[in-house]
Amino acid sequence: MSKILVVGTKDQLPATIDLLYSLENVHVIDFPSDGEEGFTLGSPLSAASDASLKLLKLRSMEKDLEIDGRAYKEKISVKQIEDTLQSTMDEIEKQISGIVESKSSMQTRLSELNGRISLLDPFKKVDLDLGLYRGYSSLGVIAGYSQIDPETALKDALQNEYELFKGSDSFIVLFVPLSKLEEAQRTLSQQGFSEVPIPEGKGMPSQMVAELESEIADVNKQLEDIEAKLAEIRSSYASFISAADEQLSIVVEKAELPLRMGATEHSFVLEAWVPEKEFSSISDAFNKKVGDKVYLEVLCTKDRKEEHAEPSGYDEEEPVEVEEEVPVELKHGKTVGRFTFFTKLLSTPRYNEIDPTITVAIFFPIFFGLMVGDVGYGIPFTVLGLLGLRRCKSEEWRGIATMLFYGGLTSIFFGLFLYGDMFGIEFHAAEAGALSWENLLGVSIPHVLFNIGDFAVQLGYVTKLGSVKLLLYACVWVGIAHLLLGLIIGFYNTTIRHGIKAAVSEKFSWILMFVGFAFLVLWIVDNLLMPVSDTMNFTDIRFIVGVILFVVGLLIAVKAEGATAIIEAPEVLSNVLSYTRIAAIGMSKAGMALAFNMIALEMIAPGGGIMLVLGLLVFIIGHLMIFILAIISAGLHSIRLEYVELFNRFFEGGGVDFNPLKIIRKHTIATEE
Repeated sequence: MSKILVVGTKDQLPATIDLLYSLENVHVIDFPSDGEEGFTLGSPLSAASDASLKLLKLRSMEKDLEIDGRAYKEKISVKQIEDTLQSTMDEIEKQISGIVESKSSMQTRLSELNGRISLLDPFKKVDLDLGLYRGYSSLGVIAGYSQIDPETALKDALQNEYELFKGSDSFIVLFVPLSKLEEAQRTLSQQGFSEVPIPEGKGMPSQMVAELESEIADVNKQLEDIEAKLAEIRSSYASFISAADEQLSIVVEKAELPLRMGATEHSFVLEAWVPEKEFSSISDAFNKKVGDKVYLEVLCTKDRKEEHAEPSGYDEEEPVEVEEEVPVELKHGKTVGRFTFFTKLLSTPRYNEIDPTITVAIFFPIFFGLMVGDVGYGIPFTVLGLLGLRRCKSEEWRGIATMLFYGGLTSIFFGLFLYGDMFGIEFHAAEAGALSWENLLGVSIPHVLFNIGDFAVQLGYVTKLGSVKLLLYACVWVGIAHLLLGLIIGFYNTTIRHGIKAAVSEKFSWILMFVGFAFLVLWIVDNLLMPVSDTMNFTDIRFIVGVILFVVGLLIAVKAEGATAIIEAPEVLSNVLSYTRIAAIGMSKAGMALAFNMIALEMIAPGGGIMLVLGLLVFIIGHLMIFILAIISAGLHSIRLEYVELFNRFFEGGGVDFNPLKIIRKHTIATEE
């Protein structure tokens, strides 16, 4: 990335702004409010005020007409908008002003009527005129809902000096002498009573509600007429309003760009980042557009490799200059680019560190597929993911769709060629009489599909529940390889950022420890897990090399990090064992599938008739549960292995996205920028 300086007179500012936006590769650096002496923050262009007022008015119209710009695809030329904007806005305002006011008053009246009905509704079943609820000098009236029928309690407390009316849903109205009002309230509260206000007015509540409902029907009819008129106006002007909104937003954005610049009375100054390889084309564009009226200069060019001076002591009181973060432009192909969401979910990579997105794109689907490893789940995963990628617009849903699509593909692959099963049922029975698709369907399924040289490609080599030791052992090696990759990337990142010495101390030491651990794993398997003799062979070259590499790496780490390295050394084992979750999650899903399959297909379905239907229902519900759990567990644990185990070896993050000035048009056509 190259940092450039753009300086010119204010009369060239509009042309410069148009040029910067047309280049689409200039990342502006905001001018600090406490910038250099003699400079202040710039002021918006004159077009900003008028465009902002029109935009505010236009968006008010959009709200009144309930226009959703995403629903309209028609494009209108910028020239047409500029020529007819004011007259069209005046015409729209003229058409909707009275209608919108009427709609607002109708909605207010409708709200009042519904509120009045909600107050009257409890009193409908009480055969009393509302006028009888008020106007007494010696009686109190209480109305509300009682959880328990209060009549018995009231008789005892008030000695029959009351009158009780009952409505529906535990609603009661109590007339009681004022002298016993407090006693009545206390008695009712013990019965779970909640009081409601008594509505104003006179007349029978049921009749009043009927009149109100009739008025509501009339108001709704008027609202329908108003909505029809607004719909007619909306259909006539929606495309124009959406396009005008877009164009005015562009005008305002451009006009307010000087707020990010420094300025004097007659000049402006702008700093920005641009891709190093594109500076020559940027320079040519400036020469063609503004000639020598605007000065363009490269202030510095940032390589990914940092320069490091020899350490000369450190003074805690001496202020340390914080270097400006260089923006990062993440460039990937279509497939890998879909996994950028997962990287940015954690953080944006820094300019001088390797972008980890490619590692997520490779390992996330592999881990997901190894954990699920079932053709029956992989197919719907893939279909759902494909639908999501085609139809979803938000980054979050597209991220989930990416997980499902690529995780589904690897689930199908491993389900076919590694585990050889579908819905937890193997294609070929491992034992005679065992449940398999071959036995269920009564057809012969070829075990060996084809040969590549002397290697036979077949439906399954291991089973999740029958090859536990082998799968756990494989997961250990997957973990070692994955962690070593992270450390190698970390070694490179540390080298270009802090120098080779720091890289050796911080990363190479741990690389030696992990390689040493790998040799020890080989020795441990042969001498402890699969011993060929009763004595342990400590002269084995794998044991000697493993111990030497581990100790040398630990000593280097201790020299650099102190005693902390000794405390963290056991993490080599815990980090590697963390990958056994791949086999564990696969086994848990297989165990659940086995249970549901046995209950549904071997215990219930053989009964025939209704039992067959019940068995199929248990089969579907059971596997639907496993399907949902597979999405959650395999998705979360796959990304956890990336974030916690791999990224911790090299990824720092905290970078800034490369965000160039750019105009995106969806509703307008620019004839000339």
